[in-house]
Amino acid sequence: MNLIATSKHQSNYPRPIAFEPGDLLKLGEPDSEYPGWIWVTTPDGNQGWAPEQYLVVHDNSLEARASQSYSAYELNTQAGERLEVLQELNQWVLVRNSTGNIGWVPRETTTPV
Repeated sequence: MNLIATSKHQSNYPRPIAFEPGDLLKLGEPDSEYPGWIWVTTPDGNQGWAPEQYLVVHDNSLEARASQSYSAYELNTQAGERLEVLQELNQWVLVRNSTGNIGWVPRETTTPV
């Protein structure tokens, strides 16, 4: 599926988190704007939003193990830009632009072609 960016998106996170399967993550608060995302601290001390579906939460709910690889890199887009959908998750879309760059954008900033 392809999308068109209907508005500009600019990332607010210059140092996006990333993790690999088995990484131990510290859990923070869930996102109130985008359900399904939770604030995490990665083993290197970086912090950011992660999809709950990629986490196996421990009994104490303060830590989780990553179940798969993840990068929170957001793609900066311009209105009118054509994007190829790679994955959709919790109101965000992982896309590839025409120059081959890959990153997440809010679904609300796009429309189907």
